[in-house]
Amino acid sequence: MTNDTGRFLLDELCALVDLPKRTIRYYMQEGLVDRPEGAKRGAYYTRDHLEQLLTIRKWQRAGVN
Repeated sequence: MTNDTGRFLLDELCALVDLPKRTIRYYMQEGLVDRPEGAKRGAYYTRDHLEQLLTIRKWQRAGVN
């Protein structure tokens, strides 16, 4: 599910990183992932958000909490 615009809805982002919405929202609350661009229904995520989530996964797999 690639996106040529580099913009993702939350559902698309969840599918790309195989994480539930709740986990991604928790990471935002903890300051590990940036808040989405835009507001409310117009909110979207970028490749930067994707990279942040992939980095978290990489560190988790390496044993870092």
